[in-house]
Amino acid sequence: MASTPARRISVVSKYLFFWLFLVFFKLGAGLQYTLLPVLGARVMPIWVVGAIMFVSTSLQIILDIPAGKLLDRFGYKTMLMVGTLGAIIGVMLYFYGINIYTLILSIFLVDFGWLFYTPGGTAYVLSHASKSNSIKFFSYLHVFGAIGIVAGTMLLAFTVNAPGPVLALLLGGALVIAMVSIFLAPKDRKIITRKTSPHMNTHKQRSYLLANISSAIKRLTPASTLLMLLECVSGIFYGIVWFVLPLIIASALYNGTLLTAGLATFDFTSIVVGSYLAKKVKNKSLKGLVFIGLVVFAISGFLLGTNFGILFILFAVLSSTGNEIASIPLWVWMHHLDRNHNQDGLVSGIVDLTSEIGWAVGPLLAGILYVLVGPSFTIIIGAIPIGVVLAIYYATVRRHIVKLSLFTVPPKPHRVMHKS
Repeated sequence: MASTPARRISVVSKYLFFWLFLVFFKLGAGLQYTLLPVLGARVMPIWVVGAIMFVSTSLQIILDIPAGKLLDRFGYKTMLMVGTLGAIIGVMLYFYGINIYTLILSIFLVDFGWLFYTPGGTAYVLSHASKSNSIKFFSYLHVFGAIGIVAGTMLLAFTVNAPGPVLALLLGGALVIAMVSIFLAPKDRKIITRKTSPHMNTHKQRSYLLANISSAIKRLTPASTLLMLLECVSGIFYGIVWFVLPLIIASALYNGTLLTAGLATFDFTSIVVGSYLAKKVKNKSLKGLVFIGLVVFAISGFLLGTNFGILFILFAVLSSTGNEIASIPLWVWMHHLDRNHNQDGLVSGIVDLTSEIGWAVGPLLAGILYVLVGPSFTIIIGAIPIGVVLAIYYATVRRHIVKLSLFTVPPKPHRVMHKS
């Protein structure tokens, strides 16, 4: 027992520079993404900003597979440095002022950094983690990233109206520290290739990709379909929230510090609730948990747009809690339905894709709705798809008996409530 704290300290200290990379990349790139609606509003119509963010995220989705190949070919640490360099150049453009050209180029360059950040960080952890400490590695992966997002959002109220050169110094400084940190981090232990990954042939078959996707979804229905719907509507909802809130803070009509604190609670709440459920809930009706989670998520999502005071933080915590309570049992149910587990990569990729589609659609809708109906109704409308999924879930699952232990599977992949 005494050796456990020592091992925990070893993981933190040995990979300290990698954890610092996560913090400062999320601080710089995360704050840049959060500021995009405000910066865009200075030089173009709001709906155009949303459309550009939609195009940029859609391009990122298209390039996900090529990015994965580059990570495997040239190394995770190397490509993380390349992506970070692109993000640095993107934010340094603000030295020339905030105009249409610098803003659009910045969006795409920083998204180039995001393209490698998430898969590269995950692959780096996989290359170093052993079976005994893998959960610890992934916990730190989420926690240190969340620290960076929280630090960035807490600076939001003080940067929404800052001039371009100030933003270039702040964001560029954070990303330069991230670059130095990943450079000093331990080297990759291994690179996953066809020779080292036994699953590569099962979930990377190009000629049968569409058939494999259809087969996997049908085999794991209804859990897989419901999870995909939930991930998509969650991405839409949070994409809208992260688009609208910076604009509200910039208007100075409400307490900006309070609203940034509300934004910061989303990701930390999901981590705390997810950890609690995985450790405390042993054998409950998954059907009941999903229903409760969807109800809480839908109601708190609607209420989130009705109050931008202290209640906003409460509704933010509840929406994140409801999302996590609903999604964890769906992951467990889907895992239970999958008896072969020979397409785990494909299934995970499909779920990730639906989430990314939501994050692409969210800003697009927010840019249009913000002008037409204002911030409150934009967030409320963004919660409607959650209510639709609740109705679909009730109609689909009400006759099913789903009672499994949350201990029967590994912890579900953490779903961030911000750009990733």
